[in-house]
Amino acid sequence: MNEQKSANPAVLGLLGYGVSTVLLSLANSGLYAVDGMVLVMGVFFGGIAQTIVAVMAFRLGDTFGVTAFGGYSFLWLSFAFLNIGAINGWWTVSSVAIGWYLLLWMVFTIGLVVASAVAPRMLTIILALTAVLLGSLGVGALTGNAAISLFGGIEGVVTGALAIYLAFAFLINEMYAKAVLPVGAPLRA
Repeated sequence: MNEQKSANPAVLGLLGYGVSTVLLSLANSGLYAVDGMVLVMGVFFGGIAQTIVAVMAFRLGDTFGVTAFGGYSFLWLSFAFLNIGAINGWWTVSSVAIGWYLLLWMVFTIGLVVASAVAPRMLTIILALTAVLLGSLGVGALTGNAAISLFGGIEGVVTGALAIYLAFAFLINEMYAKAVLPVGAPLRA
């Protein structure tokens, strides 16, 4: 009997995170407004796709994948709905509330950074940069300091691009059955 190989759901999850993060970060960098395109990508590729990935990770017994992709899927969904509601006048969201929202997601991410020390180093780097991104945007929202928010936007483009790289590294390395693109040894064995 043939044993079916399980797919690596992290590829789709990292792409959903990376692409959505780059698009939002370009808006945070001032290139364009946070508009329908960013919000729809956040709902579908950042939110729903990562929810599916979390379910796939659950079926594989991957607690880290469930926590990371499940958590970030709900970050994207809640962020999109906060903005959709505010744009349509359904509710208001203060910059102080957004600041604390982002800082709590930074704390969540710091926990993932610690847990990821046994994963490929590139994942730990991406998560550490995500913590910096969320912290920068959170402090920028709390203080109203546009320079801090701009830094967060630029740093987010780099973070998202690295997540896209890692997704394709996992995919290409699996397809070629060898390490074509480096992902780095874990920080801890």
